[in-house]
Amino acid sequence: MILVITNLFISFLFILGEIHFVKNVFRENINKEIRSTQILFSKLVEKEKKILVANLSDYIYWRDLGEKGVKRRDKEFLKANINPWIKNTLRYDVILFTKEGEIITSSLRNVPKDLLKEKGKEIEVFFYSFGEKVFLCVVGPIMSDDKKYFYDAYLLFAKPIDDEIIKEWENFLDAKITILNIGYVRKENLRNYYGYPYYHIEIPLNESTLAHIEKESKTIYLIYRSSLIMLISFTLFILISSLLISQFLISYIMKPFEKLVLLAKEIEKGNYDVDLDIYRNDEIGNFMRAFKNMIEKVKEREERLLLEKNIMKDMAYLDVLTQTYNRRYLDIIFEELVNKNIPFSLVFIDLDNFKDVNDKFGHDKGDQILREVGMFLKDNFRSDDVIIRYGGDEFCVILLHTSREVAEKIMKRTLRDFKEKFSNIDGINLEFSFGIASYPEDGKLLEDLIKIADERMYKDKKKR
Repeated sequence: MILVITNLFISFLFILGEIHFVKNVFRENINKEIRSTQILFSKLVEKEKKILVANLSDYIYWRDLGEKGVKRRDKEFLKANINPWIKNTLRYDVILFTKEGEIITSSLRNVPKDLLKEKGKEIEVFFYSFGEKVFLCVVGPIMSDDKKYFYDAYLLFAKPIDDEIIKEWENFLDAKITILNIGYVRKENLRNYYGYPYYHIEIPLNESTLAHIEKESKTIYLIYRSSLIMLISFTLFILISSLLISQFLISYIMKPFEKLVLLAKEIEKGNYDVDLDIYRNDEIGNFMRAFKNMIEKVKEREERLLLEKNIMKDMAYLDVLTQTYNRRYLDIIFEELVNKNIPFSLVFIDLDNFKDVNDKFGHDKGDQILREVGMFLKDNFRSDDVIIRYGGDEFCVILLHTSREVAEKIMKRTLRDFKEKFSNIDGINLEFSFGIASYPEDGKLLEDLIKIADERMYKDKKKR
């Protein structure tokens, strides 16, 4: 009798221990899922921020915007390049304003004054609530090409967080996302919680807005199911025989879960190729199979994150219109070539008579021509050469391992082919002027090479 009571007491203590273990495993795994979802959401937001910053950078360091848009207030220039061009092409709302808060042009009506406050000399990215809408905004100073002269004005892009982008985020996270404008967000009031079979996350976007994420969790379902199975099994075994329960706990439950704890530690180190006994035809086997499925899902999510990271990198350096690299990539490739001590020639290209195309046929036709020019340049240079849209109708080509003399011959041949392709566009003959600067002969700084190539390009333009 004493033996039976002792075994029952031991079995009862073991049941309590198993329940505590499952509870800890549950808490650890659900917290990992919550952290993983938070990280994924942050990466989605960072992706949007990087794209916004990259697109804004193409404009704020553009001399023509400072001279024609800010100083002269050239309406035709602003209409063709800022408002409504950016709204129609990039689908961003745009505000160009002076540091005193005077609006030069804006696609928004009744712009709040706090958006027009004087900013710093660095690019700022933030969420902004305007009425019932929430925008992801980026603002930066209008500077000269060499970033030394400030035009006392700022350019702001505002991307609306609308149903389309929320749907894209929901598909990626496999969750429901609600943007809540609650007036004032107190961090101490934010909470993450769960209720079978969902967990809920609250992430602040700014002082008055938060994102509420509701996601179904297989971990919650599996832990609840496994806990129920174990509890029922243990209870039945205790009622039948205390001795059998004692043996069962030692040989049938403890050892598999001890191994499971060791495997969990391996998984925590990033080793997902673990040996799980998934071929058992019992509830432990079901649990192992469910655990293995959970491991495979986590592995898939990590691989998806790596792929998304590479996609974000490509999008950050890509010009949307021409599908060539953008100006930001010029700094990256220059630093890479210099570090590897690779000589090259930088060709600065400016389209001639392109303004006539825009004036005569409109900017849709102009955009089509720019896309065709980008395709022409990619088709007529080597795959290792780098094609960059510098801004407007200006392009840069980096010819690797090419001297200035050889580059001159290449560009003359390219110009001849260009004239044949783009001659007589409804009466307009499209050509280009070019200037070449070679590294390291003409200079060892990117600013010097651009300046030299630009000056030589203008000399070439005057000859035409």
